[in-house]
Amino acid sequence: MVPSALPGDRRVALDALCLALSKLVGTEVNGLIPTSYADLASALERDRVQYAWMSPALLVLTSERIMLQPLLSAIRGDRNDYCSALFVDARGPSSLAALRGKRVAWVDRASAAGYLVPRIHLAARGIDPSELFGEEMFMGSHAEVVRAVLSGRADVGATYAEQPAPGMPIRRAGFIDVAPDRAVRVLEWTQAIPNDVIVGHGLIARTEHRVFGNALLTLAEREDGRRLLYNTFHADRFVSTPRHALKPLWSLVELARAHGLLNQL
Repeated sequence: MVPSALPGDRRVALDALCLALSKLVGTEVNGLIPTSYADLASALERDRVQYAWMSPALLVLTSERIMLQPLLSAIRGDRNDYCSALFVDARGPSSLAALRGKRVAWVDRASAAGYLVPRIHLAARGIDPSELFGEEMFMGSHAEVVRAVLSGRADVGATYAEQPAPGMPIRRAGFIDVAPDRAVRVLEWTQAIPNDVIVGHGLIARTEHRVFGNALLTLAEREDGRRLLYNTFHADRFVSTPRHALKPLWSLVELARAHGLLNQL
């Protein structure tokens, strides 16, 4: 699994989940937390990893070089999608125009909410991100993006969030997970993005994929299993990934490449 903004000891949570999965699938399952999105993609390519939890954008990009099978999609608060939010400290710039020449913090070039989707969003509004910002920084995780903005190292950042109904407070976002007591201002909301997915290596038999996916779904039916899944992924439950769930994101990646907004991993 890739680095994340989610609070808690990810290593301990992942190890506990792997122990439970080992008992259900009948073979030893070990966890790995690479330092970057690119390192996870490389581990899959070299067959050091057979199953992975990743953003939908990383799945799309990695699938350009190796075969991956989406197995399960995360559900949070009965939602299977989220948005990207371009946010600033509450005392920061109040408009996109005020960001000209400022420093932006992105997560990773393979991050949907932390790079790809907000850049496409800006381009669709006729704004070239490379001309708008004076400096673009890659922080490696949503947590570090939030810390960069709130510490003043960056003027604006991009992270995941759920856009609330008008007049309602934001209940889930990278900045809430990392610094719930700090006030921020969201300047832009993007289109919806599919939730993160658990994928299997395409060279593994589908029967093995079913065993692994069913083990996760079995855990979700038990109270202790739900706690393990929540501690690791902060997901309320998982469902089989709908057949065409990632199709809009494939189109988005093609559009990004056409406009030179995304480099290869």
